[in-house]
Amino acid sequence: EGLEPVRKRPGMYIGGVDATGLHHLLWELLDNSVDEAMNGHCDKITVTLHKDGKTVTVSDNGRGIPVDIHPKYKRAALELILTTLHAGGKFENQNYYHSGGLHGVGASVVTALSSSMVANVKRDGYHWEQSFTRGKASAKMKRGGPARGSGTSITFTPDPEIFPSTSFKPALIRDRLESRSYLHRGLTLFFENEVDKQSETFFHERGIAEYIERLIAGSGHKQVAEPFYAERKEGFIVECALAWTEATDERILSFVNGIPTSSGGTHENGLKNGLTKAVRNYLSVQNLTPKGLAIAAEDVREGLVAVLSIY
Repeated sequence: EGLEPVRKRPGMYIGGVDATGLHHLLWELLDNSVDEAMNGHCDKITVTLHKDGKTVTVSDNGRGIPVDIHPKYKRAALELILTTLHAGGKFENQNYYHSGGLHGVGASVVTALSSSMVANVKRDGYHWEQSFTRGKASAKMKRGGPARGSGTSITFTPDPEIFPSTSFKPALIRDRLESRSYLHRGLTLFFENEVDKQSETFFHERGIAEYIERLIAGSGHKQVAEPFYAERKEGFIVECALAWTEATDERILSFVNGIPTSSGGTHENGLKNGLTKAVRNYLSVQNLTPKGLAIAAEDVREGLVAVLSIY
């Protein structure tokens, strides 16, 4: 029952208690906000790293976590979602068509592994607030004054009893926000870094078409031809941008629901196979294949830079 299993074996939920696991807490909350954006409910997300370097706030202008009282448990939905495993609404009642988070596990795991956490919600015309400590509500949900609009803001401090170091790395947060802004066209991400007294805004109207230009510029290799961009929305969304450079290796970045798939998968294999087939087909139709020469898949992908994103 409750969140004791998460505190007992955090590695099962966030992969470990090292820096990667620590930052995973932040990615969970960020992914929840990005899910709101992916499904058309939000277009602004702000991540604030506070002066102590250990406290983070994630805010969005989405629908706001529900605050109504659950008829069976007689507790606010906000409290249930943040203190119960698998209580999120990711796949219930078709709340989300595309989801990148841990299917509702995410937010409650952050509650479990934080020494303190405060949730502020704007919804149903009012401000609502509730605080938590190490997986348990430390106060009942309070209704504040009237509020315009809607959204969720969660501030948390990781628990030093769980993590050997609770300091976040600003550069890591910045990179994650920047890559998210390329993958979600029209989404504005703000990073308020109070540690270094810096703030940045990430917004890319052309999405991965801009991402590929940045990757090529950063590679230092000359571009062979203009980048190619394609998208298709039929049941699920596929976006792909690719170009060739004078490099001898290939670089493919693939994502599913905005999450990097660094080990590849069927989507990446499909891209490689489709690309080889298309190039070979073009050469044969145009009579461009030199006699006695077989074009291997590696030849086609030499110097390739590609970004593949599917939902």
